[in-house]
Amino acid sequence: MKHKKILVVVGAVALTAALAGGALALSGGDSLVSLSYLNNTFLPSAQTQLEQTATKPLQETYDEAVAKLQGEDGQSGLYSDSLSSRTFTQGDVIGLPTGSGFLTISGSAQVSHNGAVVDVTEGREVASGARLTAGHRYLVGENTTAQVKVTSGILYLGIQGSYTFTDSTAAHLPFVDVASWDWYEASVKFVYNKGLFSGMSEDTFGPGVTMDRAMLVTVLYRLAGSPQDQMDSATAAFDDVPVGSWYEPFVRWGASQGVTAGMGDGLFAPEQSVTRQQVLVMLRGFASSQLGMELTGQTDLTQYADYNQVADWAKEAVSWAVANGLITPSAENTLRPADTASRAEVAGILMNFSNRYLG
Repeated sequence: MKHKKILVVVGAVALTAALAGGALALSGGDSLVSLSYLNNTFLPSAQTQLEQTATKPLQETYDEAVAKLQGEDGQSGLYSDSLSSRTFTQGDVIGLPTGSGFLTISGSAQVSHNGAVVDVTEGREVASGARLTAGHRYLVGENTTAQVKVTSGILYLGIQGSYTFTDSTAAHLPFVDVASWDWYEASVKFVYNKGLFSGMSEDTFGPGVTMDRAMLVTVLYRLAGSPQDQMDSATAAFDDVPVGSWYEPFVRWGASQGVTAGMGDGLFAPEQSVTRQQVLVMLRGFASSQLGMELTGQTDLTQYADYNQVADWAKEAVSWAVANGLITPSAENTLRPADTASRAEVAGILMNFSNRYLG
């Protein structure tokens, strides 16, 4: 480093001065100063003192330079010359001064500022506290300091210019599509941390993706504690469940344990999207046959606007689920029993079930 080179130069100059002083002492006829003393005592001591003397002002200069690269709150001062993607996690805060630009590539974040931040993509100013839009480029205006706070588990952000960074160090989901303001965040955390669901990819959960029947019976197997002995002894089979397929052992287990009876006519329909009422029927069968629970509680379904959409074979399960808080009617007073169930919705039902029955 440069300051080390300067230190060597300063030390050499000082050492030369010390040697000159020693030489003068000898030339003056001082009999107490011997060559042995000069080599073994005086010079080593002078060298140490000179290094300490030279280091102090250089270290102070170095510290001042480092301080200039630090924010007032101790954040590291950084610089990026391109909008290449950088990875941040939920709770991280990125500080951006006037002139810095940023691009939200994927994930969710919120910006706050004390002046003006421009959405360059749309050509408009962004209010402080607004959510950022993925794929949009932003610029921090004159006399403005902005802060971008990451709200999704993962955020990919491009930055151009100076910035500071505060690492939240908090635990977070590894997904770009689940944010702190999403109603399903707690549910996704539950099923992911419990190992019931995995992501659709390395960094996506797919909360809006429809759950199919094979996925659901797999999740229930995991909720049961993954009983390998039950799976090994299961003999149930369906015409549309190929031996060797990834879901075949899970479907075989579910049918053998009374979790599901299939779709009739020897079919299971593994890739068919499940409806909300199908989820509840299968979950009730799981709780009763697999966990041996005595399930109580019923509610009058006729009080809901779409009660007539509940199939006869699902009425008991839907009534039980509503009575025990596993599903909540919508603001329009509907149950949506025939609607397909998303991964986020199933995650919510399973979290409610676990909180209600499994502690």
